[in-house]
Amino acid sequence: MKAVLTLAVGMSLGNWLWLFCQVPTNFFLLDSLSAQAVQELVSAGVCDSAAVVPTESNARWLVVEKWSAMGKTVSSFSPCTVAIADCAIRYMLHPPSRDSIVRHARVELRLLSSAGVHRAIAEHRDTIARSDLVSVELPRSELTASPVPPPPRTLWDDLLEPVVIVASVATTILLLFTARSR
Repeated sequence: MKAVLTLAVGMSLGNWLWLFCQVPTNFFLLDSLSAQAVQELVSAGVCDSAAVVPTESNARWLVVEKWSAMGKTVSSFSPCTVAIADCAIRYMLHPPSRDSIVRHARVELRLLSSAGVHRAIAEHRDTIARSDLVSVELPRSELTASPVPPPPRTLWDDLLEPVVIVASVATTILLLFTARSR
């Protein structure tokens, strides 16, 4: 619940209703977490301008947008650098259930300046249904998609299913030969 409250700061009533009526999308989480991390770096008050690296990062535009929204400029010739250390969604197994997975969203930024290194980490963890994966990921975005672990195997998968299949094949073969010999 703490993560939801952290994300909810400064939201309108419409956004509040949207947040509690359906599962937040991966983009919504990364957008909110990047805003939180950039706010933390800006509050350090070290730089008014910074370069954002790596330039080939899928999350770069998100950090640049948040940095600019705070009234700061982005320049490759700045003495400060905002390094995107991590900006990703990860899925893990949820042990008590085959139908649920744990979603972990994490944004880590580092502000490198002559004053030193300032780190900002924003995280969110929740449990979602596997059926909600279609609605939380953007289909063509590498930023919001992540590999999903397969459901854990059960006694049915490991032992009973193969026995039932072998028994049904054996019964079918037996019936075919029995019917053929009459």
